Amino acid sequence: MVYKLPIFWLKPKNDFVFKFIFGRGTKQSNKLLLALLNDVFNVPKGLSLGTVEITNPLTFQTNVTDQYAILDIRAKVAGFGHVNLEMQRVNQRNIDKRTLYYGAKLFEEQLDKGNEYRDLKKVVTINFLDFSYFTTDMYHSCYRLMEKRTFEPYPDLLQLHFIEMPKFVKQDKENLIHTNDRMAKWIRFLTNEDDARWEEMANQDPIIENAVDMLRTVSMDREARMLAEAREKAIKDINSIRGEAMREGKEEGRREGRREGKEEGIREGKREIAKKMLMEGADINFIVKITELTESEVLELKDELN
Repeated sequence: MVYKLPIFWLKPKNDFVFKFIFGRGTKQSNKLLLALLNDVFNVPKGLSLGTVEITNPLTFQTNVTDQYAILDIRAKVAGFGHVNLEMQRVNQRNIDKRTLYYGAKLFEEQLDKGNEYRDLKKVVTINFLDFSYFTTDMYHSCYRLMEKRTFEPYPDLLQLHFIEMPKFVKQDKENLIHTNDRMAKWIRFLTNEDDARWEEMANQDPIIENAVDMLRTVSMDREARMLAEAREKAIKDINSIRGEAMREGKEEGRREGRREGKEEGIREGKREIAKKMLMEGADINFIVKITELTESEVLELKDELN
């Protein structure tokens, strides 16, 4: 296929672009999301997941320019359960806790609609990470509950998936990825930085051809480009705030000459992050999640600023 090329290609791992491709709630977007889920779960051919409904579809009215906005994808999959997908570019050192919170919210939302406990459906979180987080060499980890002595699995109601893309890229360069790895084509698509390869990827697999077509569409849309660029700036701002605050906190610890200076410095760094987020107008609950300070600590800082 010969494409009308955009002025420049946006990157699929930009969280706005990721949601545009997989989370708009359109027929084409739902088709791509189902294909991705079938490959993440390694669903056998002939037993593929059937239909999906995006419960928080992306619209251009979504406030994506807010640097603290969370552009996750929440979906109900017929005959399967509820899924939350997120593209996480910044290592805030809390993704293990964060994904548990999102999973718990999906259970809570089911009960909010009048369901009984026995009606609760499976919840799965899928985290695409642009950083390494766990010590294992595997790029795709899936965590479930089990009895710690007998290893008997708990009923399959909660799964936590982590896809550490840098690990995949490293193993792919070393030719360590199995040819039958169904996730490979998706991560190559999500992590590609070479614009000359998009057409090559499209020609190798029909479903990736559809994904590249969606990427081309969003890349050629002026408003979408502006929103994607705003998200890139937001990520840089968050990294800058965290880096500056952590440096200030560690320096404070060193100046005080405390034996626990490092620990105290990191805590002070979190307080500085919270202050900057408060000045930017961020939501209190979101600040608590990002900094791991208590709500009362954040409110106390808010009073100090006032």
